[in-house]
This record gives sequence, C-alpha cells and structure tokens, in this order.
Amino acid sequence: MTRFVDCLSRQLEALVEDIRIPFHTVYVGGGNPGLVGAEALRGLLSTAFRYGRPVECSMEINPETLDESFSSLLDLVDRFSVGIQSFDERHLRTLGRNADCRSCARALDLLEAFRKEKGTRFNADLMTNIPRQSLDDALHDIDELVSWQPDHISLYSLTFEEGTRLVQEEVPRSEEEEAETLYRLWDHLESLGYEQYEVSAFAREGRYCRHNLVYWNLGQYIGLGPSAESSVGYSSIVSSREQETLDGYLADPSFTSVRLTREETIEEYLMTSLRTRWGLDKAEFYRRFSCIFDDMFHEAVEGMDPLWYHDDDERFVLTRDGIMVLNRILLALFMDL
Repeated sequence: MTRFVDCLSRQLEALVEDIRIPFHTVYVGGGNPGLVGAEALRGLLSTAFRYGRPVECSMEINPETLDESFSSLLDLVDRFSVGIQSFDERHLRTLGRNADCRSCARALDLLEAFRKEKGTRFNADLMTNIPRQSLDDALHDIDELVSWQPDHISLYSLTFEEGTRLVQEEVPRSEEEEAETLYRLWDHLESLGYEQYEVSAFAREGRYCRHNLVYWNLGQYIGLGPSAESSVGYSSIVSSREQETLDGYLADPSFTSVRLTREETIEEYLMTSLRTRWGLDKAEFYRRFSCIFDDMFHEAVEGMDPLWYHDDDERFVLTRDGIMVLNRILLALFMDL
C-alpha cells in the first residue's frame, strides 16, 4: 500500500506542476480508494488542490470501509459516493458484496451526519435485475435508500460479464423483463423527486455529479493509477490507459495511448451525449466536427421509430423508449458516418 501511494503521489506531483492551474473536478474512484486511509488521501488531495480548489471533489468508498476517520476530509471532499447495491442480504450475497445491510445503514447514517456538519453531498448506488429479486424487492431498496435522502442515486441493471462466477451460477433475465423492471423503477424514483439526467443517474434538486457531466459531455480528463483511463482533446481525442495490474503499475507507471480518428471521436460523442436528458447539442457538434448533424444523420434518423427521440433545430434527444434501444440507435447512426 505504501509503495502504491508513493508511486501515485509522484505521478500526481508531476502532473500538477506541469499544468499549474486548478482542476475543474477531481474524482477519487475506481473500486474502494478508502482502503488507503484518510491520511494518505488527504496528502493526495492536498497535492491536487495546490493551484486551487476544483468545482467539485468526489470520492468513492465502500460501506464497510467508511468510518469516522474520513470526517478529516470534509474540508476537501464535496461529495462521497457509496455502493449500497441492495438492502437484502440474499441479493448482497449473490452480488458477492463484502458489506452487509447493517454496514450499509451505518455508512448512510455517517454520510447524513457529514452532510449536516459540512454540507457534504453523497451518492448511493443500487443494483437491480438481480437473480431472484422481485419488483417489490427492488422498490423496497429504493424506498429504504430514499429515507436517507441521498443527493444522487445511481441505478444499474446487473450485467452478466463473460468469465465471471455470476455467468456460471445464474441465468440473466430476458431483455423484456429487464426493461419492464427499469420502467417501473424509473417512474418510482421520479415520483420521489429524483430527476433522471442520465441513463443510470438520478439527482434531486439539480444536484448532479459534476465530474460525471465531464464524461457525458466528452470533456477532458486525466486518470492516474492501475488501469486508469485518460481522454484528452476536443475534435480529435488521445485516449490513454495506465498499466493494467498493480504489479505492472508499480514496476512502470506508464500510459498506452492511441489517437482516435475523427469518425471514432464522433462515435464517442454520440455514445456519451445520447445517454443524458439533454441529448446531443447540434451547435456543439458543429463546433467540434465542422459538420451539421442533420446533414450527416438524416437518413438514420428518418429510419427510426418516432417514439424513440425528440428532434428540433437545437438538439437530438432520446426518449425513455429510445434509451431502451440505445445500442440499436447508435449502430444506425454509426452506419451513416
């Protein structure tokens, strides 16, 4: 752990001194960074803030790791993000989570106390379409979580990844069953005051996660640490990735980089912007790529079901029905490139 923090600190020091301006946002994430401890995180964040505070600093942490020691970061961290996933012990076991319901509740109590003390916002993740999870189970998870009034809720549909234990032991639901569940849960979250501003992201009273908005607007970001990704550029992007493993990173913290073609950058912009409630900004598309969205994609759009989208002079935005077939829509648009 000491070697990892030292290596990360050296990289961050070099980056900060090279840029010498404040970062727009800072996000400490990728698994459970709380494992390095509050003191080490304070040192890293102090380096990141050397030339000024970001608009927002967010930090991920697992429920079983969060404790009072992290109150020492409340002057630096504006938003915590905690992975709850479920309040049902059966479903937590299915997901292989280390936290139990008691530690999830304890973490949320602590985050609520941090908010009262310093105004610190917090996000919480929930998982749905878990094997043997009923609709009532999923609705109960939402109601239980909302009793703490998190500022932001991420609701993910469980993905079965090849080569994982889950694929070997469980059977995924049909796409129709998954969609029906998601529609019901999305409606329920909105009835409780949570606006769906991205496919999986809900916020109350406009308390969007500022760092995630950078991703969805295809902004620039630099990621440090094992397997971290970076994306730098505007109309053409250089995409970089750190060494995949911890051992590889400690032996040689270096990036593998590739410059995306103009077409690949357009594809990235379509994939990110169409995930959001604001959709694709046609003026921004022209500024980036010097071409008119309507001219480039009119054939693909004309071939789509009108229930999938709203289209006007300023924006192309997907409806909920369109979000459910996002991959199909993206493929149709890509074919026009």
